[in-house]
Amino acid sequence: MMRFLQWLHRWTSLIIIIQVLLWIISGFYFSLSGHHEMSGHQYHQMDHSHAPLASSRALDWPQIANQFSGISGVDLRTVGEVPQYVVTHDDGVSYLNATTGELWSTSEAMAASLALATYSGPGAIESVTPLTEGSSEVNGWREPGYRVDMRDDLNTRIYVDAPSGTVIEHRNTPWLLADWAFKLHFMDYSGERNFNHLLIVSAGVVTLWFTLSGLILLGRNLARGDMNPRRKQTYLEFYQAQQQPIASACGGGGTCGLCKVRFRGLVPSPTKNDRAMLTESDLNDGLRLSCQHRVSKGHEVDIAATDARQIKLKLVHNRVLTPSIHELTFLPQTESDFNYQAGQFMQFLIPCRTGNDAVVLHRNYSFATAPGQPELTFTVRKMPAPNTSCEPGLGSTYLCSMKTGDTIDAIGPMGDFLLNNEAANERRQVFIGGGAGIAPLRALIQAELESAQSNRSIQFFYGARNKSELCYYDDFMALQSEERLQYHPVLSEQDDNWRGLSGFVHEIAQAWIQTQDVQSLDVYVCGPPAMLAATQSMLRAIGVPQEHIRYDDFGI
Repeated sequence: MMRFLQWLHRWTSLIIIIQVLLWIISGFYFSLSGHHEMSGHQYHQMDHSHAPLASSRALDWPQIANQFSGISGVDLRTVGEVPQYVVTHDDGVSYLNATTGELWSTSEAMAASLALATYSGPGAIESVTPLTEGSSEVNGWREPGYRVDMRDDLNTRIYVDAPSGTVIEHRNTPWLLADWAFKLHFMDYSGERNFNHLLIVSAGVVTLWFTLSGLILLGRNLARGDMNPRRKQTYLEFYQAQQQPIASACGGGGTCGLCKVRFRGLVPSPTKNDRAMLTESDLNDGLRLSCQHRVSKGHEVDIAATDARQIKLKLVHNRVLTPSIHELTFLPQTESDFNYQAGQFMQFLIPCRTGNDAVVLHRNYSFATAPGQPELTFTVRKMPAPNTSCEPGLGSTYLCSMKTGDTIDAIGPMGDFLLNNEAANERRQVFIGGGAGIAPLRALIQAELESAQSNRSIQFFYGARNKSELCYYDDFMALQSEERLQYHPVLSEQDDNWRGLSGFVHEIAQAWIQTQDVQSLDVYVCGPPAMLAATQSMLRAIGVPQEHIRYDDFGI
């Protein structure tokens, strides 16, 4: 529940921040522009064409009064020197030519004349355009009429109502900018300038939720002592300060599950995050998340990954696998007996600068080959900049730009995304992946194929957008010649030259799994967050036992 609150609080805050910025920008625009600039009336002058009139040219009212029923009011006025009756009756308002008794009709020439009567600017008429249903620039006006465009510095537009001969409104470029500012400020994109609408009410509810969730999280932090400057360190903070090899990708939020420690003797009760990220077997063995428990003299604690250590790696090969993924091969420089298990990862210590400060980024990358080789291979997805105003991924850019002979420090091995090698396990091994998730899956598949103690069959479903992004495609096609491995590459984008499987990889895997006995499967999942979430949901829906599912979410 707390993980969901944290996730929702972050995204809610992003929405609110965006809207606050829009309020500030639009409010600043209002202050600079002023009311007159925003009204669109810079060249508008008082219209005297509708002055009341008692004219001998007008027909006597009794001559035409029988055209309407339930008359409640009659006004006589001029419209450009032509007398006009304005009749209010049960069915609405009607406008009559007072000299003929017929319904009023505004010609194009009259519309131009009426528009000029309200215009005080330096321009002349550029065009007159008939309108059948009003204009979106004039809120609430849906009658036929005319748009009179003036040739001036503000691109003035004058709207004239045809049924009444009334000049409805002046509009121009400054008004258009102001209209968008009003829409952004009032969150009313209908143009009605109405502050009381569904979107603003929804924004109020979102803001209320942000406040409530913030209070809940604040209460949790206060209860844990996070706001106390004299509070005790968590075990994660303690080991990080001691430069001990402990992994974390969520900054101590208890959501990545990497910072495991083992308590000996007195074992604290598991927190909600412990239960969410660790198995029942882990909890019974005394494993806890180090970020969830504070240092205490009554505890004896060891880092779970006791064989992890810092080593220096020398780059011997940098190969581009796909347009976005590099394969980096290193040779350990300080350890001749470095060992790891397939599915584990190393935490790279990447030097970086933020302003004038030198900092070290910690980035986790899985081994891309089974153990037993002198060289260590990783795949790194180079994170591009989302737009021109943002920097690309600092860690991946640094690694992918390394040259042969360059060195870097790394800590490991870490992680427990391992093969299920429990005794007498003859279940089929199913691997589902996408993108950079290829690395640990490739290592696990190689280890399974090389194992002399296992003869389990392997199904590998791997998804990519197009064929150029299928990592190690040729390698897996060659491995498929072995009877144990079935390789299923899947493309999500349409490709007329592709003769293989198309769609989302988790859906293709689901179609196969549903033909099997789910109790006879072990499933390993690694890939982008959206693909991982969809696959986990699918596996739960079709009944694959949770204890038969292992996944690596890169600590996200």
